[in-house]
Amino acid sequence: MAKKIKGVVAQFGTKGYGFIAGDDDEKYFVHQKNIFNKSRLKAGTRVIFSTQESEKGLVASDVNLEDGAKMASLKSGKASSGLSNGTIKTAFTILFIAQAAMIYQVFFVSVAG
Repeated sequence: MAKKIKGVVAQFGTKGYGFIAGDDDEKYFVHQKNIFNKSRLKAGTRVIFSTQESEKGLVASDVNLEDGAKMASLKSGKASSGLSNGTIKTAFTILFIAQAAMIYQVFFVSVAG
């Protein structure tokens, strides 16, 4: 069973990976796919995670916000409230249909009338 470690996000880039400084003074690589709720990590955020050994070094997996960090993000209003993929797809579908209706109105109904 993988060991649970606490630490602080040292850096996390826009490309979806970064490093966590563990409380055990080790540095762990973290990739976006290993984050529990798929949210973007920010430098300075406290996390708890499992560790794995890879051929390239230590890797953090099952990364989750530490309880105190969760509460701080909720209080500051920075809790993850992003739109789901389904909601975004629905919005784009509605916009596409509205555009198609406008194009039909402008090019076909106006020309005929």
